[in-house]
Amino acid sequence: MSEQGIEREAKVPQGGAWRRPYYTILAGQAVSQVGSSAVQFALIWYLAQATASPAAMGVAGLAAFLPGAVLSPVAGIVADRHNRKLVCIASDVAAGIMAVGFALAMGSWGVSVAAVIALLAARAAATSFQAPAMQAMVPQIVPAESLTEAGGMSQAVSSASYILGPVVGGLLFAALPLPVILVTDLAGALVAAITLGVVPVPDHRAQGERPKLHPVRELRDGLAVFWEDRALTQVIVSLFVFMVFFMPLSSFYPLMTSDFFGLGAFEGSLVEISWALGMLVAGLAVAKANFKNEVRASFWATVALGATCLACGLLPRGLGGWVAFVVLCGAMGATATCYDVPIVAYMQKSIAPQKLGRAFSAFQIVSMASTPIGLAVASPVAEALGVNVWFGISGVAIALLGVLMLALEGRARR
Repeated sequence: MSEQGIEREAKVPQGGAWRRPYYTILAGQAVSQVGSSAVQFALIWYLAQATASPAAMGVAGLAAFLPGAVLSPVAGIVADRHNRKLVCIASDVAAGIMAVGFALAMGSWGVSVAAVIALLAARAAATSFQAPAMQAMVPQIVPAESLTEAGGMSQAVSSASYILGPVVGGLLFAALPLPVILVTDLAGALVAAITLGVVPVPDHRAQGERPKLHPVRELRDGLAVFWEDRALTQVIVSLFVFMVFFMPLSSFYPLMTSDFFGLGAFEGSLVEISWALGMLVAGLAVAKANFKNEVRASFWATVALGATCLACGLLPRGLGGWVAFVVLCGAMGATATCYDVPIVAYMQKSIAPQKLGRAFSAFQIVSMASTPIGLAVASPVAEALGVNVWFGISGVAIALLGVLMLALEGRARR
């Protein structure tokens, strides 16, 4: 290890000293995530009531998706070039200020569908810089042996926020005008910014290091890390295949409840809550786990996740089948967490700090690129054969992918 690497490693709190600063940051992020989730829920619910149009909802979903996809490469470069703590703070505060700006505009000119869709796109653009910087910053305050614990707790907090956000958003939507609800987004962002601001975070760049390379070359360097490490090569390739089969399922959950089981929106919400609870429980469990091989643990989770998807596809119609579906969705949420957290921990401890932001951006780009491909394949199959059949097909494919990756990983180790 170079002198600079030793110096940076020495700055990371050792033993249990990392927990206080990390959980301080996590607490602020939890408040911000609940607020953001509540505002997002209120915006989507407004669109649903104002338009009752699947086309409008599709445009809204695209507005919330495209900015992150387009800006993800830039976000990774920014996270590697600049102080990651300041990038996270700027991203949070920018999203909050945008919400207040739209609230003032709506208060003056009225709430419109176009304004809400524009706000969804603006928030997505601002927050796209936060995730790569935050994920890349974690190894600067958490020692390598504790990254899985930190990742598990972060996932648990995100899951709890996912559960609480719609509840808070529903209460706010019933009690307050939409412009007033938007102002709460800034309050959550300020809490996150303050808690992060008071925690000392060492700069990942060497003293005097201010790289100014060509953006395309920087992005290429970030992608190259996945081909320099055989385990990371397996991770990025398997991620693409996994997401092609898995991502369409998120769009099919409501259809399983409504069309296959013949139930309503309330039952559909219970399915979503079960998923989030599974992620919450698994996040807490993974935080206490001590994986000797994070990549292998993730591939085992892939097999288990495929098995739960297959089981969903084999369920009978009726209330009993739906109850089993709710339980299996909790298991899917749990196994998805067990798939994701170890991979992130492995990336955080094995990739050079200077390239970590771009590596996470590349990871995000692969996930996003696989989504439309998966929907293009899954939608006609589900339309012709039923959504339950796609659950079964995806389950078999994901389980076989996990088995193949386990075999290749074992072979590489030997």
